Order: sequence, then structure tokens, then C-alpha cells
Amino acid sequence: MMAEKEMRNQFRSAITAATVCCRMPVSDETSSITQYLKSLLDTALDGAGLYADVMPLPYQPCSKLPVVIALDGKNPRLLWYYKGMSTPALADELYWLFCDLPLVTGQISA
Repeated sequence: MMAEKEMRNQFRSAITAATVCCRMPVSDETSSITQYLKSLLDTALDGAGLYADVMPLPYQPCSKLPVVIALDGKNPRLLWYYKGMSTPALADELYWLFCDLPLVTGQISA
């Protein structure tokens, strides 16, 4: 149980560090948002042997964008990305989106 908690903490640290340190500019364009999210996840998962697929879903133009994210092509998850989302909010959303996957918590080291 303690090892699982430690792995989750490492995953949270990796996601938080990736969102804080990412210098990629992001605009309100769908392609910019998906590239930004992929860059964040690639950074957080660096060295874990995992890759992220980030695919936007068609949706009416508004302040949020539905994005499907899958790690290693498995377990797709839906993220509602809000344009102008704060770094801490995005880090929390990404953490809670994937923290239950053994695929992630067993391989991330921050």
C-alpha cells in the first residue's frame, strides 16, 4: 500500500513539473492545444516507455475543448480542456485522469 502511494506521488510530481516547466506557447486553436497537451504528457512520461495519443473531439466552438487522451493506445480518457486553464488546474486534471492506471503509477519516476 505504501509503495502504491509513493508511485502516485511520483506521478503527481512528474505531471506538476511538466506543466510548470513547459514553455510551449498555447493558443485557442485546437491544434495548438493538442500539441501542448502531448508535449506535457511526453515530458511527464519521459523515460517510462509510454507514449500519449491526444485527439480532439468535434465540439461546438466555445471556451472548452473535449480531448481524448490514451497512453500506449489503451484506456482512453476524456479531458475537458478549458482555454486559459491555469497550470495547477491542468496538473490536477491530468493527475486525476490517469492516477488509477497501474500502467502509469508503476513506471513513472519523478
